[in-house]
Amino acid sequence: MKKFRLLFVMLLDPRTWRWLIRWLEFHYSNHVTAIPRLRHVGEGTWIEPTVKFTNPQNIAIGGHCHINHLGCLQASGNSKITIGNDLRMGPGTMIYSSNHGIQKGGLVRSQPITEKDVTIGNDVWLGSNVVVTAGVTIGDGAIIAAGAVVIKDIPPYTIAGGVPAKPIKCRD
Repeated sequence: MKKFRLLFVMLLDPRTWRWLIRWLEFHYSNHVTAIPRLRHVGEGTWIEPTVKFTNPQNIAIGGHCHINHLGCLQASGNSKITIGNDLRMGPGTMIYSSNHGIQKGGLVRSQPITEKDVTIGNDVWLGSNVVVTAGVTIGDGAIIAAGAVVIKDIPPYTIAGGVPAKPIKCRD
């Protein structure tokens, strides 16, 4: 009886309804409407429902990829994100094709945005909470350790990690 009363009270609480509406808006705008607008999605690709897209028309995802929960793919208006086949992307991983300017003497918010394409090859594994920044190319077969921040190109079949990401060793 207590559980039923608690459920009833929660249903009457406006905070419950506000949360539900926000969740539905997020899911609808960032998943339901974004996926059909992606430039390309290959066969067998699985995109979790909590993935966020910006400018999906500038994002191409190859076949048999898995884009995990809370991932974020933010393409800018003038640059693209291109992902090859068989990507494994850990939860919380973010890929950006733009960045703020960092010149001395001006506010960061006032500086021009730099937009550069991001390319991720085939058979790449991005661990949990990896950040890939604008202009980076990650070669085929590369593995990026969890929590790494990729600011420079990673050669094919390289295992990289750290902040910023650096090569650790080559895959055998």
